[in-house]
Amino acid sequence: MSAQERKVVRVRGKDDQGRRLTSKVFEEEVRGAAAAADELILESFGQHNIGLRLGSKEHPLTIRVQGPAGQRLGCMGQPGATIVCENAASDDVGYLNIGADVIVRGNATNGVCNAMAGGRVMIGGSIGARGLTMTKWNPEYERPEMWVLGSVGDTFAEFNCGGIGIVCGVEAKNPDNVLGYRPCVGMVGGKIYFRGTTDDSYSRTNAKLTQPDDEEWQWLIDRLPEFLEAVGRPELLEILSVREDWNLLSAITPQERALMFSGPMPMAEFSRRVWSQGFGGGDPLRDLAPGLDRSVIGVIESGEFRRRKPFWANRNSAAPCTYYCPMHIPTIDRLRMIREGRADEAYEMLLRYTPFPASVCGTICPNLCIQNCSRKKVDYSIDVQVLGRAVHTAEPPKAQPSIGKKVAIIGGGPAGMATAWHLALNGVEAHIFERDNQLGGKLAQTIPWERLSKAVWEM
Repeated sequence: MSAQERKVVRVRGKDDQGRRLTSKVFEEEVRGAAAAADELILESFGQHNIGLRLGSKEHPLTIRVQGPAGQRLGCMGQPGATIVCENAASDDVGYLNIGADVIVRGNATNGVCNAMAGGRVMIGGSIGARGLTMTKWNPEYERPEMWVLGSVGDTFAEFNCGGIGIVCGVEAKNPDNVLGYRPCVGMVGGKIYFRGTTDDSYSRTNAKLTQPDDEEWQWLIDRLPEFLEAVGRPELLEILSVREDWNLLSAITPQERALMFSGPMPMAEFSRRVWSQGFGGGDPLRDLAPGLDRSVIGVIESGEFRRRKPFWANRNSAAPCTYYCPMHIPTIDRLRMIREGRADEAYEMLLRYTPFPASVCGTICPNLCIQNCSRKKVDYSIDVQVLGRAVHTAEPPKAQPSIGKKVAIIGGGPAGMATAWHLALNGVEAHIFERDNQLGGKLAQTIPWERLSKAVWEM
């Protein structure tokens, strides 16, 4: 559209008698004029909410504010709207902005870009406190941007959730501290480019200080000319294009924050991140001190402890693997027997708890014992499935002598078979009555062989 075709409408913030229009009346007149205009020239007298929900992508609108602007200039600014204020502006410029370009060619006071979710706010001077606070960002859209030629006030970028701030430090209100006191408190997203001196009071639990990398620097230098042109200071481009003058505050990621507050590195984390990478795995405790005597400490017979005798309470509570196992199988005893070369005894003990060590424990069980194994705090959980499947070579445990009683069991599923197994081990003659021609119930007839192989079931 050519300049001749653009429809420009002027709206004055006073009535015919020279009385100032209220903000509400002025807003209504501006909205009515915007319906048929491509550009508005507003002679304002401190009215609030200028530019509220005006313009759209389908109907771009330029609003030029030539008088004093009140609070919330560009509030709820829409994509397609460009709002240019030729003078200073009051509080909350760009409040809840979702897409407008809001340009102030002077200073702005507190709350600039508060809760902004999109668009750009460009300030040709300095701003007050609480700028770029509580910004939001939807990753499907461009990040909200706030450009400041001078400096910012205290609590800058507080609870920033994705906005990008650029503070140039030119003709700053406070040249000794261009970011104000305690910036970035509660910041969880976004970045702050800044140039100039600070008091170094930024929140180190929320932001980290670096130099812009190549990609970040290119992002800045590509957009800098447009900002300077918008605020009427293009002559500053060369001064502001010195890369060494710029610093960057970036939000600390949740992963980085977790490590900051996790205390000493857990043994499992140390094993994974340090020991295994440097030494190829193994047991850090054993490898660091191969000659360490780990036997039980004897009775102390000297000093103030000479009358005290150690009392080992390990058996007062069940191990996690035993506690969480539905059958309460004492896996620690099983492992101890295997370490001592008593594998047959370990297998016999397991079979006294369950007749399905390979099919259930070794294959289809969710293995709560593995999930809660305390060994994973050092390196990895014990693989109980392997231990379960290894039992198929063991002989059945010896049953107790018959006590002269018989029991009929209806149903030959896992429960019926397990009941018969335990009764038989305790000297009771058990008889299973199953209507199908195959024992096993769901184990044999429902669970697909892809999950429970026939070879394992028939072990």
